[in-house]
Amino acid sequence: MYGHLFLFSSLVICVALIISKRWSSMPRLWTRLIIVSIIFFDAYFGLLYNEGSLNLFNTLIDNRLPDQKGFIWLLQLVQAISAGFGFVKIAFDDLSESLFRTISICLTPIFLIFIIWISSDALLSGRNSTAVAYLDIVQITTSSIRWAATYLSIAVALTLTYRVQRYGNFAQSEYFMLGMYVAMAIIWTDYFLPLTVSPPDGVLVWSVLAYTLVAAFIVTGLVGLMIDRLVYKDFRKKNASPQVMMIASLGVALILRAIVWLRYSSRNRLFEPDSDWRMTTETPIAQLWKIPTYKLKVNFGKNTLAEGEYYTSAHCEIKDGVASQIQLDYIPSFELYKLDTDCVSQLETGFSFYNAPTPIVIFASVFLLLLLLKKTRLGRRMRAVADNPELAASSGINVERIHGYSAFLTAGLCGLGGAAFAMTVRFSPVTAFTLLLPSFAVIVLGTIGSIEGAIVSSLIIGFIRATSSPILSGLGQNLGRSTYSSFEGVTPYIFLIAILLIMPEGLGNAYEKWKIDRLRKRAEEDTTPSKNLGIFLSVFFGWIGLHNLQQKNQSRFSSMASLTGFAYIFSKITNFIDTHSFSQNASPIRDEAGFSYESNFEMRTGRDDWIFSPSDSQLSLNDLTSEPPSDLAPELHDAWYQNALETMHNSWADLMNNELMFLDIITLLGDLMWPIVPLLIWIFALVEGYYLYKDKKEDPMLIIKSYVSKLTSPISQRIASKPSLPKSFNFKTINSKIPKFELKIDKIAQNYVEQLKTKSTYGREGPFLSNVTFAIFLILFILIILWMPVDESAARANLIRVFNISNIILSISIFILMGFCLNLHTGITGMVNFGIIFFVAIGAIAVGILAGPVKYNGYDWPIFWAASFGIVSAATFGWLLAYPTARLRTDYFAIVTISLGEILRVILTSEPMVQSYNTEASWSSPTPGVSQYPMPLEKWWFCGDSTPLDFINSEPLTTFGPRDCETAIGAVTIDGIPQNIDSMSSYLMDILSLEAAAPYVILLSILSLISVIIVWILLNTLLSSPWGRILRSIREDEEVTQHHGHDVLTYKASSLALGAAIAALAGMFWAWQLRGFQPTFMSPATTTFLVWAAFIIGGSGNNKGVIVGSSIIILSQFIFRVLDTGQSSADLPLHETAVFIDGIFRWLVVDYFEVVLVSIGIMIFGILFNKHNISEIGLWGAFIFFIYGNLNSQYSVEESFMDINFDGSIDIIAEMAYVNVLLVGMVLLLSLKYNPKGLLPEIPNRPLRPDADGDLS
Repeated sequence: MYGHLFLFSSLVICVALIISKRWSSMPRLWTRLIIVSIIFFDAYFGLLYNEGSLNLFNTLIDNRLPDQKGFIWLLQLVQAISAGFGFVKIAFDDLSESLFRTISICLTPIFLIFIIWISSDALLSGRNSTAVAYLDIVQITTSSIRWAATYLSIAVALTLTYRVQRYGNFAQSEYFMLGMYVAMAIIWTDYFLPLTVSPPDGVLVWSVLAYTLVAAFIVTGLVGLMIDRLVYKDFRKKNASPQVMMIASLGVALILRAIVWLRYSSRNRLFEPDSDWRMTTETPIAQLWKIPTYKLKVNFGKNTLAEGEYYTSAHCEIKDGVASQIQLDYIPSFELYKLDTDCVSQLETGFSFYNAPTPIVIFASVFLLLLLLKKTRLGRRMRAVADNPELAASSGINVERIHGYSAFLTAGLCGLGGAAFAMTVRFSPVTAFTLLLPSFAVIVLGTIGSIEGAIVSSLIIGFIRATSSPILSGLGQNLGRSTYSSFEGVTPYIFLIAILLIMPEGLGNAYEKWKIDRLRKRAEEDTTPSKNLGIFLSVFFGWIGLHNLQQKNQSRFSSMASLTGFAYIFSKITNFIDTHSFSQNASPIRDEAGFSYESNFEMRTGRDDWIFSPSDSQLSLNDLTSEPPSDLAPELHDAWYQNALETMHNSWADLMNNELMFLDIITLLGDLMWPIVPLLIWIFALVEGYYLYKDKKEDPMLIIKSYVSKLTSPISQRIASKPSLPKSFNFKTINSKIPKFELKIDKIAQNYVEQLKTKSTYGREGPFLSNVTFAIFLILFILIILWMPVDESAARANLIRVFNISNIILSISIFILMGFCLNLHTGITGMVNFGIIFFVAIGAIAVGILAGPVKYNGYDWPIFWAASFGIVSAATFGWLLAYPTARLRTDYFAIVTISLGEILRVILTSEPMVQSYNTEASWSSPTPGVSQYPMPLEKWWFCGDSTPLDFINSEPLTTFGPRDCETAIGAVTIDGIPQNIDSMSSYLMDILSLEAAAPYVILLSILSLISVIIVWILLNTLLSSPWGRILRSIREDEEVTQHHGHDVLTYKASSLALGAAIAALAGMFWAWQLRGFQPTFMSPATTTFLVWAAFIIGGSGNNKGVIVGSSIIILSQFIFRVLDTGQSSADLPLHETAVFIDGIFRWLVVDYFEVVLVSIGIMIFGILFNKHNISEIGLWGAFIFFIYGNLNSQYSVEESFMDINFDGSIDIIAEMAYVNVLLVGMVLLLSLKYNPKGLLPEIPNRPLRPDADGDLS
């Protein structure tokens, strides 16, 4: 009743305001406030009383909405939370500058939490149910910091790349991945292996972790520098756009991921510097902190109890001297408590030691990066290049060198974070990519280019993810959605999209504006800081430089406070290491586990000489990681095992003695830094205070710098005056002596080329040569498809060949449709869309769920209407997407679109309404995936107008489906009666001489091919019209187009809508091809990025290029599938080619020294022939393989390739699927580098020009 009354009152008031014409005269603040309030309370009353507008609409259409599945309340919950963000947007946009606005904006996080809580509470109350969420304060805090650090490691590298090089680097996550695998490679080396396989003893080893972190930073930094020199440097020389650089980074990411896949396989790994790090039980000691905590219990839903019922509170009381939990006659909404159910024990939360290095290392490295950028000459140069590269170059700054420093630092920071993160979870080559999109969300939320904004936004997103998990889990259990905790992974995206709609430029931009205003106001102030107060602060608080803050020298204050803080934290870390190691001061095992030794060393060895000997090792024959050589006599195996074990004992002793030396050094540094650093800062502060007292204007720091300069100038002058080494070789002279060979073209060929040139003045950018090239590619693709080999010895070779050809055509058609969508959005309109898979999935879900049978959670719609609804829904989403994202810059729009795809993927994983399961079976429950949906025209294809016979009694079947007809085609019953099925499948079986019924994929391939032709013709017609020309003008210059009177937003919306509809059509064919799909089919790495590769390779702005690029990508996948099959047997097709690829791969993995020599030869060749690019490739190749050789080991090879053969033997072969990914990445890079416009570039509209006689030509 309340909801209906509210709706009626709202309608009457709005109509009265409109009729009286007061609505148009009201301030926008009030109109927006009224609309958002109506939207919120409509959803609230719908959740609480089932009396919202959606409930009313469902009643009017005879309850046809799937309310039983939760469709209505899900929409109302989204509606209520969206209205909450609407209130926040009003506060930002419409409130005038005042204290009230400032307070309102500061309170928006609390307000949004309140909106989410009250909406969820109304939902549960309306369902007469309850739900409980337990929020552990310490666990949420530690999880927030850990997730924030993980995202920040990649985000800060993305931010620095944006600042200095102005593009989004998709390869940053792969640098993170490299850091993880560098860590694994180091502990697998022969040097560190004895520690890796040594059994736990309860004492942590720290040196391996320290060496690994340093090595990960250096190695990944060098890889980043190499890629910058070999790839991005050439793009900078060509003044490539940021979008081109971003797509190039996608190619680099594919290459790096494929290399790691090939070398280390896809198995899950875990980095353990020492086996004691993972000990979380008291055997002999748990390596974790036990932190006292508070818990917040949140009760959602009804809070009343029936007569005689009581609620057991989490709070305690003492009655008759006995502590017990309080009994209440109502259910409180919130309870904050710290005691366990026994009302005695303090609640504790464990935080494992192996989780600590990630936040400590990453936040410390980001802090040092900030110091470098703000306090050093290199940092100032990097900021100068970021602000204006041309001006920086004219000022004498080597811009290319700065780009190199930036590449090294960003890659190194990612590798450092990856090595620390590798301790926390088991990872594979794709793990890092799952962190890339949330990291993009971090930098977008914090404003691209702002490191401070990235730090703040990482903490916000980390908190959101950590908090959302227990809340979603608690709510989901009572709503029939036990997997709702999976949504924790996409909560950053949802929050990001909402914030960008409110603040299109992110948090960092708001912070920068506030900082500028604050500095301006401070500059306008005439007040002089108090001298006496400054002197007082320099004496008592000079150790943190507080007097500089009071004297408006904020830069000096931040430097002094940072140094003091860093010294204190470093001292605390070294003290912890000192007490949890083999250091002389460490005895946690004795203290915590009851041992009576003086130190951990004595506990481990029984001595106090502080030198490990081989006899102290606990390694045994079972820990050996290698076997005797195959040519060694069996009777000598025991001796070989003993020698190998003795060698490991000696190596272990050397490593442990190095550990003792490392501990001595690190603890000494910690002991020195904390008293000395603040003491020196305090002395310097006293000097500043003295200068302030004497009214001296000199800066003591300048005096120190001049003194240091006097000491170092003789050394620098001696270095500068050192004579240069004579050049022993003049490579240019050598190059001039080498005879040159020229290939002379035959005169006939020259004439033919000249004729082609006259017909195609503009090359492939002209109609003639573009069409000729397209026809050549088309013929080549047809020949490749017909050539695709099949094992002729197979029982149904003809059937397999026809099936493969049809499947290839269908796959190419699907990719072409997706490419048409991307080309329309990006190539024609200029909107960088990374969310193609979002629209594709809408089409797939529509035909999968709406057309699916009711028994399997479907709605039994006719396929035509389900497909139509999917196309219209995708187009509607595309149209509506244009309006809230209109103010977003290009890269922000790209992140929003890719976020939509990830959100929909998780919805497929967790929401039962879009999952197929047997609703009539008690044993069946919602599981991720959609299946059991019908195929279009499948029954007609197999059955036609015929009725199959029962194989047993030879009677016509009363009910039958496509599978019955497929089985019956060409078969006979037990009585020998032939199954006379007259259908298209049987007809083609006879024509093509197939061994069984013609597969249904033939029909799908024909339908998809027809769809491609129709869409192609439609697009060409539209793009040739004024509508298409306006889209191109928007791409070139949006402001000029708008200046000419065109509604840019409407044209963008129509482009998004049409492209979304085409993508949805592709999704439908994909769903029909798969016959059932899992959420993993939406992975951007296997969908969106490959479509982008086809788009770049084929050519932007040209639909023929999309066809060529899509065909190349799909055909390469099928060819590598044949190669993968051919690896196993010499009788299979392409076996020799597969063996050749395996041989090259084996050479790269094992014979790396030969690879170094070959690389050196390439480098010499490049130098001799003055080919700088070739020489640099050779130099970096030799350098990288030299590093790889030092990190490689036999144990590493065994761990990577032991799972290929069932007998456990090592057979180093290349996984062809990963070779295909490597090939796609390389083709993408080479295409961008040497053919940036693609194989078939866009053909611009060139008006006919009159010749000398005035005729048009």
